[in-house]
Amino acid sequence: MGSIYAKARLFICIGVCVIAYILVFAFTWSLWLGHAALLILIIAVFIDYYFLSQACRQVDAHRTVKDQLSLSDEQQINYSVTNDSSIDLNIEIIDELPHQLQQRDFLYNTVVASQNKYNRIFKIRPVIRGLYNFGKLYIYASTTSISLLQRRVTFDIGKDVSVYPSFIQMKKYDLQIFNKVATMTGIKKVRRIGKTDEFEHVKNYTQGDNIKSINWKATSRKSEIMINQFQDTRSQSVYCIIDKGRSMKMPFEEMSLLEYAINSTLVLSNIILKKYDRAGIITFNESLSTFLKSDNKKGQISRISQALYDEETSYKESNYRGLHFHLRKKLTRRTVLILFSNFENVYDMRRALPYLRQLNKLHLLVIVFFTNTELISESEKNVELISDIYGVTFAKKALIEKELITEELRAYGIQAILSTPEELSVNVINKYLEIKAKRML
Repeated sequence: MGSIYAKARLFICIGVCVIAYILVFAFTWSLWLGHAALLILIIAVFIDYYFLSQACRQVDAHRTVKDQLSLSDEQQINYSVTNDSSIDLNIEIIDELPHQLQQRDFLYNTVVASQNKYNRIFKIRPVIRGLYNFGKLYIYASTTSISLLQRRVTFDIGKDVSVYPSFIQMKKYDLQIFNKVATMTGIKKVRRIGKTDEFEHVKNYTQGDNIKSINWKATSRKSEIMINQFQDTRSQSVYCIIDKGRSMKMPFEEMSLLEYAINSTLVLSNIILKKYDRAGIITFNESLSTFLKSDNKKGQISRISQALYDEETSYKESNYRGLHFHLRKKLTRRTVLILFSNFENVYDMRRALPYLRQLNKLHLLVIVFFTNTELISESEKNVELISDIYGVTFAKKALIEKELITEELRAYGIQAILSTPEELSVNVINKYLEIKAKRML
């Protein structure tokens, strides 16, 4: 675009001189003024070209972007343009951004003084996982004095950047869970039921210990009071199961429901590992896609993040019968299953219900599905036209049906969470902490 504007300015100058030449020739029958105007223009163009060519050789530009970006989080790209020449320059910056960012109007205009540096921050929010290709960086420069010409300088600084599930949110919730500000962000502190029940070791009695935990055999041998030390139950298996069927392709604020489920899975898996439990993931659509066995060894969160990196939705119906069949074979111990799915109506839920009930008998099943916030705003809209009545009625019916799905699942003893996409991570963390506190497994 910058080069087009420069050419336009040049053509306008030439046109003005030609018109002046014609007018002078028509009214004065003299050519000297027209020739003089054209000569001045040609000299100005050559002067501008010379200084611009010399200056552009001393212009440098850089783009700084991290090797890995976090899905759905606002991050930044840093641009710097250095002008080491002896003249001030008008600068236009155009970047070949990845097509996933959908930024087609990227253009910065500025003046970079001689022997000076210009820095600019551009904020981005990736909403799709995958490989992002940053291409060439273009600088269009022109002199501030004459400004008849504009020259393009190309910087071949292409770079491939991977966008992973939100590790920024993972770190944020990690800090919130394990410090005192958790309740300020929606994380609930659930009261623990009963005492801790996993034996750790025997230790000497100190004032304030529970006398009910005295180990009388150890006391008689040591001739001093010894008590049993207990700790929270650890090494429970927790699997996050992600439905990749067509219902999870529904968009919300530029992201699909699958992306929200993947972000929450990474966040929850990190909390599970920090609580000394074992985290694993399962994804499925018409068949079982990914099965990462639950573990709490070092590097498990990286394996989970890498496994989630390539997951995509399909346009087919999810096969709950196949899911039930595979889990019966692969999971031999009772575990916690947190299933991310999206039932749009009661009929869809009832088709999957027999298999969900069987899974709930063998394991502790928690089903997480989504409420449509756009329907909430539609149902609260003021009705002015007859067409508005139909829209409001449909929205309220859809919201009521979601509540009916929740109640029916709970009636069969299945834990159910109906959540908005933006509150998904908080809700699943609270449910996991509740399961731990109440020892529901």
